[in-house]
Amino acid sequence: MNDNVSNTRKQQFYAICGIIAPIIFWIMVIVESILRPGYSQYYNFVSDLGVGHLAILQNINFIVFGILTIIFALGLRNGLPTPQGRSLKAGVWFVILFALGVLLAGVFPESFLSANPHNIVSATAFVAIIAAQLLIWQGLKNRDKTVWGRYATYSFISGLLSLILVIFLKVAILYGFYPGLSQRVFLIVSWAWIGITGIKLYRLTHK
Repeated sequence: MNDNVSNTRKQQFYAICGIIAPIIFWIMVIVESILRPGYSQYYNFVSDLGVGHLAILQNINFIVFGILTIIFALGLRNGLPTPQGRSLKAGVWFVILFALGVLLAGVFPESFLSANPHNIVSATAFVAIIAAQLLIWQGLKNRDKTVWGRYATYSFISGLLSLILVIFLKVAILYGFYPGLSQRVFLIVSWAWIGITGIKLYRLTHK
């Protein structure tokens, strides 16, 4: 096997990790929600599944998602166009920071030290994924439009929407307006960016 084939397969593996990470995460959340009596999709946060009955499932889910996303970030670094300016490099690092935040949310569930460590790493992850999307857009907006044009636009829209949704989430928490549902909408939009970026990177290996 020559180096080019080996590198392509590695890149495909990195991309697949990004594709499956959000899929596995949400399948697990759905299953865990069904298994949790009295759990509300409208009022309970995803992190609430990490405490109490079968809590280990969600905490492992956080950790697995974080590991898969860190691996995906390696592919993102390799797949982005070169030379990579500050925006693209920073964007990759923010993806890693996001992944570490989610991973640590599983290490430090809400039941640990009055949820303070959990809240800190979760907030860090939320900010990091928004920054990552907007930085990747910033770094790609002037690149080859035939390759990156539509994806760059998608990253901008997704990042901007994520920012709006996280602000709405804060308001929903303050006023008790379906905080669980508001969190899920934010997570679905930002988590989807990981999966769609994985698909983009995988397709690039066939060009």
